[in-house]
Amino acid sequence: MGSGLYNLSRVMDTLAPALLGMPPGGGPWGKRTFPAGEPVVEVVGGRATGKTALLDALYDGYHAWVPTARVDLGEAPYSADDQGDRARLDTANASPVTNLLFTASHQLGYERDGSRHTLTFPRLAPALLVISAWRPEPRDRDARDRDAPHRDSPHRDDVAPADLVAAEEELGDILAQRNPDPQARKVVVGRWLNALGGVVAGLLPGVPGLQEVLSAATDTLLARSDDGRDGSSWWRSHLDRIDGDAVQRLFALVRKFRRGGAARAEVEADLIAALLADINGSYGPWARRTQHPPLILLDNVDEALRERFLGPFVDRYARDSREWRGRGRIMLPVVFATSLGDGSAPPSLTTDAPPWTKPERCPPHAWLLRLGIPKVDDAEIRSMLGDAAYPPSLPDVIARLSGGRTGDALLLAGAATARLDEPGPFALDQLLSLAVPGSAEPVGARLLERLLPEPDVREEVLRIAPALDAEAAARLLRADRAALPGTSPELRVRRLRDATLERPHWDHRPWPTGHSEPTPLITDRALRALLLHRLRTGADEARWTGLHALSAARYNDGDVRSDDSDRHDRRYLHHALAQGRIDTLVVRAMHYRYLHRAPAEWLGDLNLIAAAPQAWEGFAPGGPPDDDAPGCASCEAGADQRVHATIRLLLATAWRLSAPLSAVPPSYRDADLVHVRTALEALCTDYGNSPRRERAYNAYVDAIADGGWIDALVNGVQAPDLPVKGSSR
Repeated sequence: MGSGLYNLSRVMDTLAPALLGMPPGGGPWGKRTFPAGEPVVEVVGGRATGKTALLDALYDGYHAWVPTARVDLGEAPYSADDQGDRARLDTANASPVTNLLFTASHQLGYERDGSRHTLTFPRLAPALLVISAWRPEPRDRDARDRDAPHRDSPHRDDVAPADLVAAEEELGDILAQRNPDPQARKVVVGRWLNALGGVVAGLLPGVPGLQEVLSAATDTLLARSDDGRDGSSWWRSHLDRIDGDAVQRLFALVRKFRRGGAARAEVEADLIAALLADINGSYGPWARRTQHPPLILLDNVDEALRERFLGPFVDRYARDSREWRGRGRIMLPVVFATSLGDGSAPPSLTTDAPPWTKPERCPPHAWLLRLGIPKVDDAEIRSMLGDAAYPPSLPDVIARLSGGRTGDALLLAGAATARLDEPGPFALDQLLSLAVPGSAEPVGARLLERLLPEPDVREEVLRIAPALDAEAAARLLRADRAALPGTSPELRVRRLRDATLERPHWDHRPWPTGHSEPTPLITDRALRALLLHRLRTGADEARWTGLHALSAARYNDGDVRSDDSDRHDRRYLHHALAQGRIDTLVVRAMHYRYLHRAPAEWLGDLNLIAAAPQAWEGFAPGGPPDDDAPGCASCEAGADQRVHATIRLLLATAWRLSAPLSAVPPSYRDADLVHVRTALEALCTDYGNSPRRERAYNAYVDAIADGGWIDALVNGVQAPDLPVKGSSR
């Protein structure tokens, strides 16, 4: 079970059964692995890394056997991408947290064929209903409208039915009494609930379970006494800081909730406590020892919901576990949450022992167990490809283009195996253009849509994909007439970086530049490769070269005119190579630099320049030199013209081998590796024999030796990551 999850299979096959006391698909009750209480598990990773697939597998494996709630928090009414839209999620009578609690309690209350237990929520239900449906008495409504976070509540006088208004006013009067007659209040509360029944479905659009909440709340609010047999008695003890009896205290929560800010956060924490108390209260002493716990699955917990829900939930979870220590077994839900983040280095625990075995030693936040998602490795990608007769380099190319993301690797492997089943040769450079199985959409486009799901953001990032820094990106936006006018290009780039490109869930690997600012702007290698492929295949030669000419204009501020100059910024030469100017500019400039730079610096420059994206489609980087190219000044000055040809061979070969869709050289006898070795040996010998005013360490030796460029290339390393050792002396 769970084999399709690859690097998350152990969570499914080992951790989940230990938490729930049975394997997926049902089974007898097992000995509890975590006797002091289970941890809350948060799975952290980037997009398309398998987070949602894990929750799918957990739901399929357990929902028929235990009460289960599964909520995707990525959209309204729980979350929103835009800060303005997020603010609108908090209204006078609802918040993302109350909406989540509505949904979770609704789903946990389902009856299931295989489940021997159905949960009820006598504590949570009346509180949720009162907060969502109750309007303060008439004399307080003006103040309420001033204090409410928004004035779009559906309970204003102009939309409330007349019988509901009358029932609210009658109930408001009796709640204001110090010692109301219990029977009279029961009648009035019943009248309010009856009047509310006709409008409850429209209170919170998009939130399920309101009718069930109304039914549960009715049983609680109309209970005869406060003797502990109903949820209202729990609120009486829990809200001991508020005056009045249980019902009065419960209705008093409304004013506090509608004040917003810290007051609302306190009420939300009270509601979370009610949820956990209801879950535990649904099981008797014997059931807590013999029944499996319920399961809550929360997908896409964003930063705001981490602060507003997951943090307070874990705090209460830990508190309840500690308070029950020594009193018997508490029944808390098993919780799996997923969030977008850097899965390679999640925060470690702050104690030297698992907190769920020694809770008295641990702070509450230590009860949150964060698990990162590792990248899929070569063996796992090969298993995705199955028995297909694929080219030897295909797993390496899939790893390169997926960035190790499980979902992306699966999509690429699926497209490749579908193509391999068809007749005709398979070319690696066609991989991103293959159709997604069952669709006409190219796999490269589908990958981009998954990594950048918002269309506007995706198009904006595409516009700046060639840029190596923020200023070059602003130049691209400024020149794009199709881009939306209004906001300055510099501000748009800053917003893209803050909201998208610099988020921690990307695989940030800046190029090893050695000097100047970090390069490139988009540091996730796979994302950048996909963006540039999309641009290159969607543009003709003029459009493609124009983008790189515009990006190159950011550099060479000193008005460098000579094609042979040592003063060309290497980022300028990077963009010039992408334009196909290998003979008319780049090799000539690199020949001049070879004569005037130390070997380590020269190899570092070539490393960055050879990382340029391939020129327009149809351009052959390994083709013969351009016959129309002007003569090289360094050659004409008496330098060996064979050095010029050697530099061209090394640059063209390293550039071709560094394309994201290029094959890895299969062996050390590969023709491309022979060319690289021959070129490096020639430069090493020439540098050693040539007179120099300032001798520098011959880094060409390291490039040829073990652990140098040849070993790196045969192991799939590409520019700009080819190793450069040594330093100037």
